[in-house]
Amino acid sequence: MSILYLTDQGATLTKKGNRLVIEKKGNLVHWVHAFKVEQVVVMGQVQLSPGAIAFLLQEGIDTVFLSYYGKYRGRLISEFGKNIELRRRQFQKLDDPGIRLALARSYVKGKLNNCRIFLRRQNQGLNQADLTNTIHQLRRLANQADACDSIESLMGMEGAGAASYFGCFQHLFRVDDITFSGRNRRPPQDPVNVLLSLGYTLLANVVQTQVHVAGLDPYLGCLHSVEYGRPSLVLDLMEEFRPVLVDAVVVQVVNKRIIRSTDFYRPEDREPAAFDFAETESRRENYPILLVHTGMKKFITHFEARLQQKVLYLPSGRRLTYRQICLEQVRALVRFLNDGSAYLPFSYR
Repeated sequence: MSILYLTDQGATLTKKGNRLVIEKKGNLVHWVHAFKVEQVVVMGQVQLSPGAIAFLLQEGIDTVFLSYYGKYRGRLISEFGKNIELRRRQFQKLDDPGIRLALARSYVKGKLNNCRIFLRRQNQGLNQADLTNTIHQLRRLANQADACDSIESLMGMEGAGAASYFGCFQHLFRVDDITFSGRNRRPPQDPVNVLLSLGYTLLANVVQTQVHVAGLDPYLGCLHSVEYGRPSLVLDLMEEFRPVLVDAVVVQVVNKRIIRSTDFYRPEDREPAAFDFAETESRRENYPILLVHTGMKKFITHFEARLQQKVLYLPSGRRLTYRQICLEQVRALVRFLNDGSAYLPFSYR
């Protein structure tokens, strides 16, 4: 089974026989066997024919809509999960302040520890002083999380860790034409932040897919506050995977020059083919720097390759792909909600 990304602006997805066919201006762009597709990710101005929509709904193939710039818009789902008892337990359990705090602590410790291990691996052979100091600070913060007695204090701990982590992130890049001066977003202001924001959107989609498969409500979490339209549970669960599945890919594609400065352009140099025509002109003008279509495809390819990489998953003692591990962590949360089994965050090695 595969994930079908539709990124070619102006293209149309149709269903012809047992194939899903991508066409543009009457010309064939690509085709795949329809029954080998697990999910379709539509990015920007890509149309779906009525026949393609009917097939996707009939087969229950999750279809996600993102803007060309990676902003989540929504998804096409044939039906919501039928396990109402699980969602009832989710609401009951997460209404308990003590349970919310315990889960939130696991998410924060998982993220801080995985950020630390990622930096430690990157620092091998570099022995960079700022990286070493941040590694020690992340360990201290993770240990101090046990003493936090509120969600607010945990969020403060997570924020301090993120500030320290991204404060030394520039030392990970070994190229001259792409640099990093700090984390920024909405919209991202430089190439590295463009890639980070895109990667986090793709990761959120991976996690939200598994949340839907499990039958949980994506909008009720515990670390991230509940707000209208915010998938708080998805944001909670993806925290421990950010350094592993996104930051690692961004550093890789930049340092290996898979993505270069020439893969980005400023609004005044924008190519019409890269427009997301579903965005208003004023919305498009808010983006100071954009990733060209070929750059987008390269990043998605390497992000998907990372998801297919197998590593040892300690709870089961088996080697699983990162995509499978995302599902296993959601299942671990389900077990916690069902019988109180301890939720252990994924540990990067």
